[in-house]
Amino acid sequence: VELDPARRRLTRDGNQIELARKEFAVLEALMGAEGATVSAEELLERVWDEHTDPFTNVVRMTIMTLRRKLGEPPVVQTVIGVGYRMA
Repeated sequence: VELDPARRRLTRDGNQIELARKEFAVLEALMGAEGATVSAEELLERVWDEHTDPFTNVVRMTIMTLRRKLGEPPVVQTVIGVGYRMA
């Protein structure tokens, strides 16, 4: 997976993948963590604004969409009870 923030491009195995703005921002945050786990709360703070309901499932839904678009093998892992990280 290669992310080019300057051009807002994502490629995997040479194929360009189109992402929505929030999907791109979530992936950028996860990749920027360099393998560390990022909590859903941190993603809410970094990608959405301070008025977003902290009990929303928007992070979970965005991760689900990212996984589908990125294909197999999965590159976004769930760390149960903690958050998400890149494989």
